[in-house]
Amino acid sequence: MRRLAVPFLLAAVLTGCSSTEPGTPSAGNQTGSAPATGSSTGTAPVNRPKAVDLKTLDPCSLITPEQKTALGLSRVEPGTPEADYGEGSKRCNQSYADRKYLGTIDTLVNGGVDRLKRTTGESKLTSLQVAGYPAYITQRESPGSVGVCEIYIDAHDGQLLLVDAYGGLGDESATLDGACERAKAAAAAAGAVLATK
Repeated sequence: MRRLAVPFLLAAVLTGCSSTEPGTPSAGNQTGSAPATGSSTGTAPVNRPKAVDLKTLDPCSLITPEQKTALGLSRVEPGTPEADYGEGSKRCNQSYADRKYLGTIDTLVNGGVDRLKRTTGESKLTSLQVAGYPAYITQRESPGSVGVCEIYIDAHDGQLLLVDAYGGLGDESATLDGACERAKAAAAAAGAVLATK
């Protein structure tokens, strides 16, 4: 008798945990308000210091004069946005004073983390945190340079902030590791300012 009671009890408990009422979640937020942290995938909230709509953001505003000096940048200026990053995307070009490296900050407004994983390949992405934001780093080949180190910051649902660095064209002393050091430093600086927008 005891053996039969356990499965029936388990079935009763499991039945009580589900709901067939449309639009009513069976667990979690019952107030109907959206999570303050946002969601990139539509299924789980994303923990960000602040969700920032990148369609209204000037990426050059993420590098302050103090950060420009600390990062060793000689130039920070608007550039031509990539058409692949969506209508309303913006770019900021960066040149380093040592002339070994260049970099950019781009706003990607036509897809978030899910799109990144599909287009880049999840196996090529490594997760990290940048100034409290979830982020992904990847490296790719670039003709005429040592390669590009890219950091994608999950700044808003369906939007990413891309901070990259690559060896200056023709400079043989530049390395991919050096590019990644610069990309990580620039991403940390930009992410800290992003959280204040």
